[in-house]
Amino acid sequence: MRIFAPTVAVAGLIASTLASPFPPTPPGTIFCALAKIGPPIVASTSGTAVSGLELAVDITSATLETAGFTGGWTFSNGGIGAFEGCHNWWLNIGTSAYSYKPLTWAFDNQLTTYWVASEGSTISTAATSPYGAISKFLACKTSGKWTLYLQTGTDVPAGLTCTTTELFVDTL
Repeated sequence: MRIFAPTVAVAGLIASTLASPFPPTPPGTIFCALAKIGPPIVASTSGTAVSGLELAVDITSATLETAGFTGGWTFSNGGIGAFEGCHNWWLNIGTSAYSYKPLTWAFDNQLTTYWVASEGSTISTAATSPYGAISKFLACKTSGKWTLYLQTGTDVPAGLTCTTTELFVDTL
């Protein structure tokens, strides 16, 4: 145990001092010494207000920001996970009566298992998902951030500035 304690403490110190876009870690989470670097996931529809913005990880909703998460992504079991501190923040599709479905992050809780994603490809839902094969996302400006939704139709939240885009997993 003594051999690993300094490593864990150093990794925790490093992780706790990094500024955004490192994903937040719930209080009391023990860090491990693994670090992964990966390419960003980018809004790839040119000519839109969000073109070139990157997928960011925050406590709840998925957002697009100028400097998104560039740690290690995992695409296992039909999920999209942002690897941080030996854990993953999983991108999940929420429910909504509207055609735009909220995208949320859950710490170590993969609920959505039908993403199709890999480095160098456009992200979509699988043809076998409840939505069919969809690669269209809706980004809406809320509180200074672009909040992301899976767009399964044409509905748009009233009173918000929104644009549709696709998300592309860049390569290193």
